[in-house]
Amino acid sequence: MYKNKLNQIKSLLSLEVKLAQAKLEDGITIVEAESFEPDFSVGIVTADGIVPMPVGEYTLEDGKIVVIEVEGIIKEVKDAVKEEAPMPEEEAPMPEAEVEVEVEAEVQPKRIVESVSKETFFAEIEKLRAEFSAIKSENEDLKAKLELASQTEEGAEAIVMNPENKTEVSGFQFSKNKTKSIQDSVYSKMFN
Repeated sequence: MYKNKLNQIKSLLSLEVKLAQAKLEDGITIVEAESFEPDFSVGIVTADGIVPMPVGEYTLEDGKIVVIEVEGIIKEVKDAVKEEAPMPEEEAPMPEAEVEVEVEAEVQPKRIVESVSKETFFAEIEKLRAEFSAIKSENEDLKAKLELASQTEEGAEAIVMNPENKTEVSGFQFSKNKTKSIQDSVYSKMFN
């Protein structure tokens, strides 16, 4: 119990709380807890974070059985039960019943993880749809403003340059008083 309080204090102070991880018997589902002891919180690790573990009994890979009576809180941890040789009369019915219970225990966490991931997925889709409709309405507003601006421009007169400001320059010569070089005289004979 003191470890639980110590981890709560660490989490309040934003210090690192070391969490233990273990896989369930299926070898796929990963569960995480402060410690796999009674009264500690436990959850299923998903892509979106940690989901509180649902009520039931779960077998870890090492054979220990974790009992959950309140969602996300460990009630007790049992050691692996060694199977005794069944009596010859009851051989056939017993294994079938055990298999069904184990299958239900394995399928239930998978279903919960699937439902949580589907809920998250559909929530994201709804959020994207809302953003899309907001962008679409904003786009329509901008189109209306652009159309209004183009209508006012059609009625306005275009600005034309004043023709009175034109001055013509004719016969401009570069370097009038320059002395002619040999090259200048050759060019003048060639081009004139």
